[in-house]
Amino acid sequence: MLIKRTGEEGIIVSLLDNVMAEVKIGKTIFPIHLDEIDHPYLRWFTQKNKDDQKKKVLREQIPVERLAEQKTKVASGIHLAFMPVFQLVEMEEQVERVKIFFINHSHYTISVHYQVRIKNDLLFTYQGVVQPFADLYLHYIDWEMMQQIPRFEWKLTEALSSQYAVHQDVLKIRSAKLFEHITAIQANNTPTFQYTLIQEFGMKEKEKEQFALPSVVPHTPRPIKSIRDIPKYEVDLHIEQLVDSVKGLSNSEILYLQLAELEKYLQIAINNKQDRLVVIHGVGKGVLRNEVQKLLQSNVFVARIESGWQAGYGFGATIAYLHY
Repeated sequence: MLIKRTGEEGIIVSLLDNVMAEVKIGKTIFPIHLDEIDHPYLRWFTQKNKDDQKKKVLREQIPVERLAEQKTKVASGIHLAFMPVFQLVEMEEQVERVKIFFINHSHYTISVHYQVRIKNDLLFTYQGVVQPFADLYLHYIDWEMMQQIPRFEWKLTEALSSQYAVHQDVLKIRSAKLFEHITAIQANNTPTFQYTLIQEFGMKEKEKEQFALPSVVPHTPRPIKSIRDIPKYEVDLHIEQLVDSVKGLSNSEILYLQLAELEKYLQIAINNKQDRLVVIHGVGKGVLRNEVQKLLQSNVFVARIESGWQAGYGFGATIAYLHY
């Protein structure tokens, strides 16, 4: 598919509903309206002669480009990226909104607590786990609101080990700096600008002293802090179980809430060394089921999953079997 406004080409990963789709460009996956994308066949046909010329000139360079792509997994840290979306107004490009992505280009599995405030109003919040070398689309902010200097509050912990320190801070982008970024994007024809949150996780001071000791510290389950931290062998992801009302929530926002709930209780199950976790996702159009199974299969502690008909659940559940 082709994004009409930017001319970028990618693939459709899934259809969220009859007006929204989930697309992938490079390593970035994000939702988009169907009327903003098109088939690239017309452009391919009209530029055939030009493309044929390029292929002849660049034929010997193809192996070099493939070798360069193999280096994309070099750790560069953890970043917050901003992608401005332009619209054409009276033959002039103007920013309509800014999409925000969390980029984990590290070897760590990151537990993320992220929220955005404008003055004292909470605009957006997200809590979940991001796998190594994964990009996560968070949300977008209208251009007018971006100029009100929102506070991007973030807190990062290493999800699989308590030996690492917690990192947290607040990012604010002043109006002058924001316009400087937009000008640079237009001049350099780049899709995003980004801020590095951290490059490496440091270790806790107390853990540094204990780490050198030869004795092995036995595993101790983490204490249960509240009733919401009690392990579950069955997680129901129906949105009615998670929020009081879905009014004002888009399909993509509902999906993010459901996956965040799964990531939370999957991590609790791992911390408590459960042998399995039953995830109730329902039948529907299969979008939630596919995303649930994709998330489970990407976790190193999930040995295998079982789907299909299950006694007591029908076709509406997936069982994840864990190993350590």
